[in-house]
Amino acid sequence: MRKNKWLLSSNSGLYSARQNAPRFSVMDTVDFLADAGFEAIDVNFSATITEGAFLHEPMLDGDGWRERMAELKAKADQRGLQIFHSHAPFRYNYLDTGNPLYPMWDEMMHRSIEATGLLGGKHIVVHPIVTPDRSTTLVKETVHALEPLAEYARGAGVRLAVENMCGTAPETLLEIVERLDADVCWDNGHAHIQGLDQEESLAALGTRVKALHIHDNYGSRGRPLSDAPQCDLHQPPFFGDVDWDSFLRGLERIGFDGPFNYEVQSKNIPDLLRASHARYLVHAAEELMGRITK
Repeated sequence: MRKNKWLLSSNSGLYSARQNAPRFSVMDTVDFLADAGFEAIDVNFSATITEGAFLHEPMLDGDGWRERMAELKAKADQRGLQIFHSHAPFRYNYLDTGNPLYPMWDEMMHRSIEATGLLGGKHIVVHPIVTPDRSTTLVKETVHALEPLAEYARGAGVRLAVENMCGTAPETLLEIVERLDADVCWDNGHAHIQGLDQEESLAALGTRVKALHIHDNYGSRGRPLSDAPQCDLHQPPFFGDVDWDSFLRGLERIGFDGPFNYEVQSKNIPDLLRASHARYLVHAAEELMGRITK
């Protein structure tokens, strides 16, 4: 019998991303997370389309990427880390087919979907399309953009999990995933910026919620959603004012059975402090999950 209700997971960017320094490899990240006490890894393909030596994640580059995925799965298995889901490349301009970079974006998106299946993951998290001021999530445009990817994913044994952004109402997200026959990634920090009730929002989405992005912030503090990037701090629990008890009640209410997965920003953490930072996240998760057994 495992110690906590949910397996403890983290996005691989918790270790790999660094400020003004080369990224740590995903293989090294597996060791780091296992040593810190994590039980699962959310493989971050987000940076596979970015440019620059310190930003680009090369794990899908070249012709040997499938072999690298086999090595990564073997490494995760050896260290006891499960892989439930991944994060697709950041690709906000799904419909910008005239952009010279579009062929590369599209290739990396498809590679990340196939790679998720090769790793044994069942979901890949994708972003919906939002208006320039971030206040509205566009249903028609999102469904049109994601339909081919949803079909491709099913062929790879994977399902899309559409993430709520800072202006995504639960009913809008539910309409999108129902039209796509997809699932939901619930980002509690984005919901907090929007001022949503965590429990009621999760209840509205129900069993469609298959993945979590867990982090803390101080909400919008009255700022417009166009300022969401400045509010979206991706901090550890208790470094902001998210209503954690409401979040936990919501997870209990829908019978959530996926991993308790962090998406915490740590690229500015000095290398010597990264292990203690990760251990804090483990202890914070244990504190939160302990609340639901009391």
